[in-house]
Amino acid sequence: MKTLICFLVLTMALGCGSTDSGNTGGTGGQAGAGGTGGTGGQIFSADPPLVIGGVRPAMVDIPQNYDPTVTHPLLVFLHGSGTVASLPQAAFFGVLNTVDEKDLVLLLPDGTLNEDGNFFWNGTPACCDPNDAIDDVGYLSGLIEEAKQTYNIDENRVYLLGYSNGGFMSFRMACEASELITAIVSLAGSTFADPADCQPATRPVSVLQVHGTADTTILYEGVADAYPSAVDTVESFASAAGCDTDSPTIVGNTDLVSMVEGEETEQVAYTTGCQGGIDAALWTTRDGVHRPIFYQPGSGDPVFADLATDWLLQHTR
Repeated sequence: MKTLICFLVLTMALGCGSTDSGNTGGTGGQAGAGGTGGTGGQIFSADPPLVIGGVRPAMVDIPQNYDPTVTHPLLVFLHGSGTVASLPQAAFFGVLNTVDEKDLVLLLPDGTLNEDGNFFWNGTPACCDPNDAIDDVGYLSGLIEEAKQTYNIDENRVYLLGYSNGGFMSFRMACEASELITAIVSLAGSTFADPADCQPATRPVSVLQVHGTADTTILYEGVADAYPSAVDTVESFASAAGCDTDSPTIVGNTDLVSMVEGEETEQVAYTTGCQGGIDAALWTTRDGVHRPIFYQPGSGDPVFADLATDWLLQHTR
């Protein structure tokens, strides 16, 4: 992959944003330059910038053999709330490996820094901007549009993968920028407590929720008036897509987490009656905690990032 210099080993060991709190702040840095592009028959640079976003920059990773004449899926990774930003978290969860393996473009934006030095996204009032002060929907929507002008992106294959607070933000994007998003994966996140707050949701979005039953930060069972349970979260989006929530399919069990014995993750799909190309899924990890230790690439075991991106890439507009 062609990426910025990765300062990952130490930061990966620091954790993956489990504080999930924050208010206001800002980010800095320099934006990348160069490259041409557009949508609909325009020419794209073979050596595009690896930072976009202007005054609020975001790093980008592209395949080592990036071909500007070929359309690529766009994956946006959203970190959890805390001191660790998207790049090291994406490495921790094995997402960086998917760039070359799946021939996709990976966008790595960071949330806002609060006064305590923690990054956060304005996902919902519960997580993690109770004042609703930061327009992260607008920011991420703008980044997606800029990415489509800079890299040869298939606008019918735009995906989000968010952890914790990033999962909340992914669901909010599915609610408020559904015209841009094809499908999302939320790891240990949730959505609005009131389904009526998921607006305008002009187009259904396929969703996969991955959640551990022993998560003590974002509870699998949900918290009244704060956020719904994992099951209710998935079923609300399944219902919006016309799926029959009374007829889920148990796909099977798999072993994703190294610290839990056996095939601890049950995979359930909602596919009956759904609008064409749309579905929903819930992967429940028995005894899984908020920051699971997944098997790593090369271990010979199922790898979360591989399975999650495979699930995303099955969906197109």
